Amino acid sequence: MGKVSEKTRRQVALSLHKYGILQFGKFTLKSGIVAPFYIDLRIVQSFPQALHDIVEVYTELIEDLPKNVLLAGIPEAGTPIATAVGYETRRPLIQPRSKIKEHGKGKLIEGEWKEDDKVAIIDDLVTKGDSKIESIEQFAACNLDVVGFYLLLDREMGGKQLVEKAGYKVEIAMTISEVINILKEEKKITSDQAKEMFDFMKN
Repeated sequence: MGKVSEKTRRQVALSLHKYGILQFGKFTLKSGIVAPFYIDLRIVQSFPQALHDIVEVYTELIEDLPKNVLLAGIPEAGTPIATAVGYETRRPLIQPRSKIKEHGKGKLIEGEWKEDDKVAIIDDLVTKGDSKIESIEQFAACNLDVVGFYLLLDREMGGKQLVEKAGYKVEIAMTISEVINILKEEKKITSDQAKEMFDFMKN
């Protein structure tokens, strides 16, 4: 994988905070767990500077990826990110549909591709990892070869390990712990806020 620089990672952490992408409070996750923070990367497309900073992370992360590998984003959060990364890196993009059309060609995946093409999946973050496993089914149905997942954040809740155990490579730019430490160092959050988030992740 390409190495994401400390400068880029720090800038992204600050953008997550500045633009309200990382929010603090009480949030019920898809798994039913109540968390003291929430990361909403679905809103990043509304903040051009934040999107630019995040795209720079992926540009560095996929730097060593062979040019014949297609990029694909997982709906919904991964779609605008993958599109921006494909544009910035001049890499071809394909797009799995969130809902299959019952008219026209009825494609599972939009774009120009053929069976056995290699695909790198771009998505925002990993929590438990089960949704990542589910996303692979659409590519497998089209006989596309998923070479791995390229993600911005690891919430450190076992998802990365689950996907890797299923036989897929997972490249992640930074962990939520690293984000918290950067924000604490930059005095964007208090020590008490940082401790609350670390205690949550430990449990």
